[in-house]
Amino acid sequence: MLLEIGLIAGGVPAGWILRRNERAVCWVNECLSWTVRIMLFLLGLALGLDDALLEQLESLGLYAAVISTFSVAGCFVAAGFLGRFVFIEYAPGQEKGTAGPAAGSRSSFIALAFFIAGAVLGWLCLVPQDVAAGTAAVWVLYLLLFLAGMTVGFDLKALGIIRELKGRILLIPLGVVVGTFAGSALAWSLLSMFSDITLVESLAVGGGFGYYSLATVILTRLGDPALGSVALLSNMIHEALALLLPPFLVRFTGKLGPVLAGGAAAMDTCLPVVAHVSGERCAILAVFSGMCLTLLVPILLPVIMMFR
Repeated sequence: MLLEIGLIAGGVPAGWILRRNERAVCWVNECLSWTVRIMLFLLGLALGLDDALLEQLESLGLYAAVISTFSVAGCFVAAGFLGRFVFIEYAPGQEKGTAGPAAGSRSSFIALAFFIAGAVLGWLCLVPQDVAAGTAAVWVLYLLLFLAGMTVGFDLKALGIIRELKGRILLIPLGVVVGTFAGSALAWSLLSMFSDITLVESLAVGGGFGYYSLATVILTRLGDPALGSVALLSNMIHEALALLLPPFLVRFTGKLGPVLAGGAAAMDTCLPVVAHVSGERCAILAVFSGMCLTLLVPILLPVIMMFR
């Protein structure tokens, strides 16, 4: 866990140094996208090679859909609460949705395609098992963490908002955490009626906050590939919902709705939707919240799994 946090922290100053080099910024962002896709391909490959896991895929998909739906709903509720009682300027009913999510959703569909391709190749046994079972996925994860840290260092505009809002801004990522965990707990209460999933497992899946790649690898490395697969599917659905729902729900949840629903992905994949639906100011809040949640994921997930 310390290594993962260190890699993210080490990437921040590197990104800050290169922040004015547009070519370097574009290169890092492109590498980040391809690193995520390669990692998802390796994870899909591992899934395809695991016959026992494939037999559970139908039930795992149901768990993922329920947890992600309730988690996103919890984030929207938290956004409405914060808008009404803390951030009055972002209160529900003041803005109309103006943008569609097509541009942002493309990235999720491409990533999903890489995962499916890996799973199919593994299922057909067209790739040696050592490729998936070796250290490749671990090294790809390390690269992903460092590049994610660099993206944090690229954008320091949030510092102005931090000074203006002072401590209030911390309530935004906190609202994501509370809304997600509340939704995950409600999802568990429903799933526990017909499955043996535990509260801790449901919270761990939701605790990816939409960061499907990192959450999946962490839970898989903690010794539960099945739960890692649930986390992958759940957090990808979470991100898809965060891209699709804001234009329709922003009038009820306020301008903070898209920010909180995006979770960790609010700083990258969901950022265009946030900017178009809620405005540039909320886009800066989304970057700050996404940064905080990105740093929290590798800390919270191992801690949650300790109570399993």
